[in-house]
Amino acid sequence: MRAPALALALLLLATLLAPVSTAEDFGTVGKVNKLISIREAPELAPGDSGQFVFFFNSTYTDTIRNVRLNATIYRYATIDESVPVDSSWSYGYPRIAETGTREWIWTNASVTPGSSTSLSFTVLTAPDSHDMPHGSIFSQSSYFVRFWLEFDGNVSGNQTLFRMVSPGFFTREQWIAAGVPQSDPCNLPACRGHLNVTMLAAFLGVNRIDGIIPDSAFGVKEPIPRWPFYLLIALVVFFLLLAFLFWVEENPGTFPRVETWWARTRGRLARTIAPLRPQRRPKA
Repeated sequence: MRAPALALALLLLATLLAPVSTAEDFGTVGKVNKLISIREAPELAPGDSGQFVFFFNSTYTDTIRNVRLNATIYRYATIDESVPVDSSWSYGYPRIAETGTREWIWTNASVTPGSSTSLSFTVLTAPDSHDMPHGSIFSQSSYFVRFWLEFDGNVSGNQTLFRMVSPGFFTREQWIAAGVPQSDPCNLPACRGHLNVTMLAAFLGVNRIDGIIPDSAFGVKEPIPRWPFYLLIALVVFFLLLAFLFWVEENPGTFPRVETWWARTRGRLARTIAPLRPQRRPKA
């Protein structure tokens, strides 16, 4: 009787000491914030193209499946204005080269835990402001990019759909309305951090939002003309030369050849300018 009792006691002890398996929280703010990390957001001159490069990082301990990531150019802004880039946008640019539109899509059947995948798309711009606004020399313009991510995660053996979106999918009024004051917090799954994600989901007409991933942007700006820089250099050289010639004039014999050339040049300038001077009338 002692042997079975001892075995049962050891089994119960092992059960108590074994780590408790809990379902992974795919919406944890610390994990969602790191899903996308921007490596290179281009700064383009009108008419140029550039690579928008970023990483998709699996921050989870289990494989995620049926991954679908959308990136969309959704807003144009300068210091003076902010305009949505939507169905009412009348310009042909900017575009994403790989799709010919303002939207880019990446899909993957499965992404392993802890992996980091480098992704990119090419932004096309137009040189003419009639085809695409791009601010001015003194006003940097930006085009904002938002992300929509969906994937299936394993929750207690069941594949569950998770959805993460960028703030760019909401208006300012909606974002403020969904804010949760620190003095009146709400609990999961309705809230994440200080945002009511259930309310945000209702604004988009979807059944759930599990996290907020960051927006990004790229810049388009007319390059500063180079001629003022070259003119400034020329003026500096000119005044340095004049300073040197006046010094030679004040120190005769130091550079005799330069002194002779300068005297002749001054004489020629005086003869050239003399006819242009107004004639003084003799006093009566």
